[in-house]
Amino acid sequence: MKKTNKNNWLKILGAIFVLIGALSIFPENDTWLHTALQITFFIGCIVYLIGVRRAKKAKNLTVVFALILTFTSTTHLLAQDYDQQVKAFKESFNQKDISIIKPFLSDTLKFEPLPVQNTLPVMTNIIKQLPKLNTLQIQRSEKGKVSVEYDFELLGVSESDIYFNPNGKITKIEFVDNLIKQQLEQQRRLQSSVKAPKPGKVGFEYTKKPIEFSSSDGLIISADLYETDPDNPVILLCHQAGYNKYEYADIAPRLNKMGFNALAIDQRSGGSFAGKENETHNRAIQKEGTETSYTDAIPDIESAINYLHDKYQQKVILWGSSYSSALALHIAEKNKKVKAIISFSPGDYFGDKLPSLKTVFPKIEQPFLVTSSKEEASQLRELFPDSEENSLQFQFIPQSDGFHGSRALWIDQEGAKEYWMVIESFLSKVNVK
Repeated sequence: MKKTNKNNWLKILGAIFVLIGALSIFPENDTWLHTALQITFFIGCIVYLIGVRRAKKAKNLTVVFALILTFTSTTHLLAQDYDQQVKAFKESFNQKDISIIKPFLSDTLKFEPLPVQNTLPVMTNIIKQLPKLNTLQIQRSEKGKVSVEYDFELLGVSESDIYFNPNGKITKIEFVDNLIKQQLEQQRRLQSSVKAPKPGKVGFEYTKKPIEFSSSDGLIISADLYETDPDNPVILLCHQAGYNKYEYADIAPRLNKMGFNALAIDQRSGGSFAGKENETHNRAIQKEGTETSYTDAIPDIESAINYLHDKYQQKVILWGSSYSSALALHIAEKNKKVKAIISFSPGDYFGDKLPSLKTVFPKIEQPFLVTSSKEEASQLRELFPDSEENSLQFQFIPQSDGFHGSRALWIDQEGAKEYWMVIESFLSKVNVK
């Protein structure tokens, strides 16, 4: 009698474990809970089998084996493995070769609003043109879909989904869909936007003087100095990728009118823009051993801060655009010669070369204004949590669509007025005059 009760107890305990473990059908794959439930299920099966075997009930034994087989097959189906496809996707980016991922692409894959026949040319172009892919990792997985995290150099980290058909072929890539939508929207906006500054439309007199000074590694930096009065506060203006000091050709004069001296520099990471050459960049590419990546511009900005600090014997307001706005935040966090920061469209553009701005913002003691286009605002918000905002450290989100970088301020640019109002207010709040 006692032996029978013991066998029944084992069967009951095993059945409980089996029922609990069966819940592994529902959680997403590749989680600790899913794994724990699967282990619980199989332990339950073993315990139940021991009880059945001792009771010598063969029929029940057969039922349990059938249950294990059915559950294993079902779990395998629901927890389909997409590692191979994701690894091929990553390798295509690394080798800039679409043939690696092509066997895993479904014939129905298309990127709206483009027709399906454009799929392969679009994929080829994206794989070849995007910057270096640092990492591509699966975050979550379920039947027919994986969520993956992309970390592209210069673009930062993002997450989106890849969808699959029952044969494991890719039917939708949200990351590419989003890139195409952004590109089409940017093309639409650029067609109706101001393409370059309009210094000829500045309606007052101002003085611009070309100057040169040396970076810390000896590279000569070219700059335009817009000076009003040596006793007035001074702003250092840094351009965005592919640009030069001409980005500020109609911005610096208006800063002069507001009572500020301004220095617009050519950084080594830049290029020709609006028919104007980037003289610093041209020297850098001719100088052996000199690199021109985004982070290589750090000594140019730091040397410009030192130049202005020595010349005017005061702290400097540091103003950046796109990549240089992110560098401005990194530099200001450690540089006590910086009085305040104005940052247009910053982001985690530097891969593992610099830490995320999430870790930088809390350390910045100086006043700062960060802003961007409306489209970029949500991603910027993730780098700068609401809890950190105050009257002297805040994010401005435009009511208009706005633009990437300081080009949002150019004369006749749509929405420029609201940016200027915030800048004037910010500069008055930091009491720099």
